[in-house]
Amino acid sequence: MKTVQAQIDLSALKYNVNLIKDRLPGCKVYSVLKADAYGHGSVRCAQALNDTAYGFAVARIEEAIELREAGIDKPVLMLGGFFREDDLSLIEKYNIEFTVHSLWQIEALDRYQKSDVFTVWLQVNVGMQRLGFNSDELAAAKEALSACTSVKKPIGIISHLSCADDESLKNYNKQQLQEWNRMAADWNGPKCLSNSAACAYFPEKSTEFVRPGITQYGISPTLGKTGRDLGLKPVMKLSSEVIAIRDLKPGDVVGYGASWVCEKPTRLAIVAVGYADGYPRAVPSGTPVEINGRLVKTAGHVCMDMMFIDLGADAVDKIGDKVYLWGTDNIAVETIAESINTIPYELVCHLSDRVEFIYS
Repeated sequence: MKTVQAQIDLSALKYNVNLIKDRLPGCKVYSVLKADAYGHGSVRCAQALNDTAYGFAVARIEEAIELREAGIDKPVLMLGGFFREDDLSLIEKYNIEFTVHSLWQIEALDRYQKSDVFTVWLQVNVGMQRLGFNSDELAAAKEALSACTSVKKPIGIISHLSCADDESLKNYNKQQLQEWNRMAADWNGPKCLSNSAACAYFPEKSTEFVRPGITQYGISPTLGKTGRDLGLKPVMKLSSEVIAIRDLKPGDVVGYGASWVCEKPTRLAIVAVGYADGYPRAVPSGTPVEINGRLVKTAGHVCMDMMFIDLGADAVDKIGDKVYLWGTDNIAVETIAESINTIPYELVCHLSDRVEFIYS
């Protein structure tokens, strides 16, 4: 049995998606499962949400095929579109929806020899400058895509709000929404705009289709907030075990680089988790972890396979005790991410195959 475990609470996942749906009555949800469902396991999450979501969204063709080969038959939308023309035969075979964001894709679709086989979404750029047609390109792109006999009608329109998670950028958010309204105003097909942050903070702007991502997993899209602040339940709980305990005296030096020096008598636990498992080396000494219902602090650098925690002089913790790294009532993954100046998306997506996933 693997020592590091990620417990995935599928009932919490369903609760979060139903909460999002309740807050956006009438909207249809494409549950975003890209990057292996943000590290939570895309097939198991799709199976759990089969009766809850309208469909599923992924980033790449291999992610879509994985869902299809696991028996998922609901709509699957490939958000990044196809990268190579010869992928179109696979897209047809597996019945995958996709975005179209570039002229070369339209040209490839025009060359495809079958009729009415692809469900597509025209992607427009409202200010992120990542993918999509600009407003002055939209009419020509729409006309050319509509002329492709391989494409089913009506065609959808889709975009992405890049700053909906940042309240300090209200003016830019307003600008992006205005650009979307101009571009989508006369569109006769389905529309999809809202990501996690837009669902949470601009519910009145939601379109027929929405695509929540990180919030499904009980994690806030906004710095300085946790999923619990938004009424969500964490889906992933990451843990390991104590494998050794040492008694330290003042002056004892701990770990690589002599980065932590003991100031008073204490007990030091060595925990079987490190950066090779996905717990970041960059976390500073003093980062909280939970053992036996109380918070204690890390000491020294995280090693490849192990880390140190300061239990305190009177600790009675023992070898084999469970240590929780994030996902409990006391430790949010957002807190750990903030301590190393990153986002929680990165942490949950970076767990390695040394971690055992347990679904309940």
